[in-house]
Amino acid sequence: MRRLIWVFAFLGMICHGPISAAEDPPFYVVTLGTGIPLPNPARGTASTLIVAGDRTVLIDTGRRVLENLVAAGFQSATFVVFTHFHSDHISDFGEYMVNRGVDGVDVAQRILGPAGTQSLVDDFLKVYSRDTQYRVDHHHEHWPTNAMKADVKECTPGVILDENGLKITMFDVDHEPIVPAVGYRIGFAGKSIVVSGDTKAIPKMTEMAKGADILVHEAMNAAMLENPRRMLQQTDPRRAAMLDDMMSHHSNTLEIAAIARDAQVKKLVLTHLVPSIAPNDAAERAFVQGMAEVYSGEIIVARDGLKITP
Repeated sequence: MRRLIWVFAFLGMICHGPISAAEDPPFYVVTLGTGIPLPNPARGTASTLIVAGDRTVLIDTGRRVLENLVAAGFQSATFVVFTHFHSDHISDFGEYMVNRGVDGVDVAQRILGPAGTQSLVDDFLKVYSRDTQYRVDHHHEHWPTNAMKADVKECTPGVILDENGLKITMFDVDHEPIVPAVGYRIGFAGKSIVVSGDTKAIPKMTEMAKGADILVHEAMNAAMLENPRRMLQQTDPRRAAMLDDMMSHHSNTLEIAAIARDAQVKKLVLTHLVPSIAPNDAAERAFVQGMAEVYSGEIIVARDGLKITP
C-alpha cells in the first residue's frame, strides 16, 4: 500500500508539476510619459505608473497618459498622485477621469498631492461638468454616479499613505519658482521605488533614494543642448533666454549618476528627457555618455510604455 501511495504521488507530480511557493506580488514601474512640453510624437509628457500587487499609483497625468495607461493594461489607477502643477504633468487629468466613467468605475478617485491639489482637481472637474451632465443625460443610470468625483488629500512631506503594506512618502524637491514641488518614495513587499518629479540635483534626493531598488529621475543632458543654445543666441535671443531658464531648473545626467552612486541605487531610470530624444539605441547611448564612469549600476533611458522591475 505504501508503495502505491508513492507511485500515485509521483504520477501527480508528473501531471501537475511540483507545488511551488506562492509568487511574490508584482511591484514594478511603467514609464507612461517620458517627454517634455515641446511636442514629440514618440513621447507623451510626465506620467509614471507604479504597480504594487493589486493596487496602482499613477504619478502625474501628462499628455497621452490615458492612451499609454490603457496600452499598459490598465483603465484607471487606485491612487493618482501629483508632483507639481506644470501643464505637462497634469494636462490629461480630465480625460483620465472621463475614462473611469466609460469603464464603469463607481467610486471616487483617491488623489494625493501637495498643497493646491484640491483646487486643481476642483477646477478640472468644473471644466468637465458640462460634459459630465451630457453623459448622464445620454446614458442615464448606465453612467456611474461617482466616476467624476474625487477624494483628495493634500499632504505635507512625510509618510502620506501606509495601507496594507503599501507606503508612500512625500519629500520636497527644488523646482523653484514652482512651489510646492515634490518627489515620492513608494515601498512595497520589502522593496522601494523613488520618483523624483522635476528638480535640480539636490542632497535630499540622495537621502530619499538611499538603497532604493529603482530611482526614476528626470534628466537633462546639458552637453547635447550646447549647440542649439549657441544657435539660438544668434537667431532667437528670446528662446535662448528661455532655454537658459529651463536648464537652470533641471538635473544634469552626470549629477544624477552621482546621486545614484551615493544612494547605492540598484537601477537608475531616466525620464522627462531634455532634450526629448528619439526612442532609439543610438540617441540613448549619446544621452547617457559619461554616466557609467560615475555610477556602475544599470542605467535605463525610459521610453513610453517601458516596464521596469526591481
